[in-house]
Amino acid sequence: MKTYLKLKEIFNEASLTSDIAGILHWDMATMMPSSSRDQRSDQLAYLSKLSHSKISSSEVGDLIEDSKNLNLNNSDQKNLNEMDREYKLASAIPTELVEKISKSSAKCEGVWQEAREKSDFNLVKKDLEELINLTKEEANILGETFKVSPYEALINKFEPSSEENKISEVFDDLQKFLTPLIDKIIDKQKKEETLQFETSIDEEKQKNISEYIMKQIGFDFTRGRLDKSVHPFCGGSTNDVRITTRYNNENPFSSLDGVMHETGHALYELNLPKDWMHQPAGKSRGMAMHESQSLLIEMQITRSLAFKKFLSNTLNKKFNIKDKATNPDNLYKLGTRVNKSFIRVESDEVTYPLHIILRFNLERKIFNNEINIADIPDAWNDEFNRLFNLSINKDTDGCLQDIHWFAGLFGYFPTYSLGALTAAQFASQLRTDQKELDQEIENGEFSNLVNWLKKNIHEKASFFSTNEVLEQVTKSPLNAKYFKEYITNRYL
Repeated sequence: MKTYLKLKEIFNEASLTSDIAGILHWDMATMMPSSSRDQRSDQLAYLSKLSHSKISSSEVGDLIEDSKNLNLNNSDQKNLNEMDREYKLASAIPTELVEKISKSSAKCEGVWQEAREKSDFNLVKKDLEELINLTKEEANILGETFKVSPYEALINKFEPSSEENKISEVFDDLQKFLTPLIDKIIDKQKKEETLQFETSIDEEKQKNISEYIMKQIGFDFTRGRLDKSVHPFCGGSTNDVRITTRYNNENPFSSLDGVMHETGHALYELNLPKDWMHQPAGKSRGMAMHESQSLLIEMQITRSLAFKKFLSNTLNKKFNIKDKATNPDNLYKLGTRVNKSFIRVESDEVTYPLHIILRFNLERKIFNNEINIADIPDAWNDEFNRLFNLSINKDTDGCLQDIHWFAGLFGYFPTYSLGALTAAQFASQLRTDQKELDQEIENGEFSNLVNWLKKNIHEKASFFSTNEVLEQVTKSPLNAKYFKEYITNRYL
């Protein structure tokens, strides 16, 4: 048993190191002075190297092999299995390469912020090329180690057991389903009248509204906070979850949508089993599961008519916003408008999968060496035109809009749409189990909703795969029919 306890100690230390990096990264994105970028890159690279060297050591490999002979209980055995998976991932990549990628991504992310402000891809092209080349090294090593394609190996970092070809099949099916549907919905909505906001809601009030609703839903502000950044994200560390958003005075509720998405992520992190804190099995499952939790809150719950009734009442009575546009039906119409938007994070849930399909297709080409880095803006624009029949005129509406590539997160994007499918499937079962859900949401009561998510999903952490949890909760593996039914019922 000593070998397993030693492993728990090592993985605990590695997790603490990652927690420190999480807070430093949050600071870098929210309030770090711009000239401190290089020093922060060095700090993050060192922490990445430290965490990686702990997990990838030959000592850990030997301890895992010795622990496989122990008579562990079911939970500890699953934790050991997750340790083994993390060890194999980490030990395959040289520590020197991990350090280089960390340093390169931190630098590239900082340069991206400037490039995004100036809408000039050329400013970040050199740094992105360096980061992609390093990531290709990593992908090739992982692909060879696990006998999969380099790109599939990257996806598996974020969603274990994913298969590139199966994802491609699902996305092809989604594209065929959505493309004709989008035009049909847009034509239908043209006949609907909507009221636009005449009341100006400044940044401070937008934040106050978001914080109030976060608290109502169940976000614990003694273990987290809300701040402003260039790109919305949920980060921080164990028991200290940091949410960020960005504000748009022309569309005062785009920030709330972003906050609701990140609140879904945060609830998952805050409700993980405390007894397994800092252990591999106690972490959140892959990012498809994580995105399912953010999208379930953002789309399934806060875009519903029941929630808009609660929001309308909140705006009128709590924040004294007396605007005709705040009536529930109008808020619902505004929240479910379907438009062909350039920006992924501001798009609706019907067109959103096409944004992901675009990124998935380009990532495959990048890691199949079919695209030169300098050609990314044109390749992006061509693919966007193919999917949306629209032309992009500036880089901030195209390849510079997302942080992911410039932070080295290649292979992450597919998990968004896999998460949307998973969210629809969970939500179908949630509504079957909780007949009074809409009435409770309308009344601003979210405890039964959050408790259902906590019991059925959050507390299971990484003790089960995403598909295992789906089968436990819905009696079915991942099935796109739930998403298709949900979209059809809401929009047609």
